[in-house]
Amino acid sequence: MSIISFDENDRVMMFIDLRNMTKSVSKDSKYSRIDFVSLVRCLKGPRKLVAAYVFDSKGAIDATDTSKRFHDYLRYKGFRVIARDSYDMEQNTQKEVDVAMAVQMVVHAFKDNYDVAIVVSGDRDFIPAIQEVQSAGKRVEVAAFKTSVADEMERQSDVFHNLDSEPILSLMNPAEITETIDTVQEAI
Repeated sequence: MSIISFDENDRVMMFIDLRNMTKSVSKDSKYSRIDFVSLVRCLKGPRKLVAAYVFDSKGAIDATDTSKRFHDYLRYKGFRVIARDSYDMEQNTQKEVDVAMAVQMVVHAFKDNYDVAIVVSGDRDFIPAIQEVQSAGKRVEVAAFKTSVADEMERQSDVFHNLDSEPILSLMNPAEITETIDTVQEAI
């Protein structure tokens, strides 16, 4: 029995590292994608969701930018999308995104906007922020796929959610597969 208590009255905020999650799925199956609405519903359970943040970088603004359309879709579904204009095309990496997510986690903890933070990422860069949130008296749950989570992230969390056992993946429409594969390959 865990000493961590669960209360239906807990206020939950979710902090989702979009690239980390989509890369985790794309390396295992190019025909699956995460249903982010189902992800939030599974992780929050009966608790009150205060907000679900998604952190990403913006792609080049042009007619082929699928990230903007996806960000708009997430906003329509109720997510708060923080998209940093910081993608490094030369190194093919995003910048500032992890820091923006860590700052939001800590700021909201110290403003007492939530009781439980759910970090949806396996990236160990979040460990210092998780420790600060816990020192503010908040609980931190980490959700990630087992193949893409740092061991220390699991140990640092108050609760670990293995996303491999959650019903959050959906198959893509065949018409979308080519477009999505091209987008993921460009992002990786």
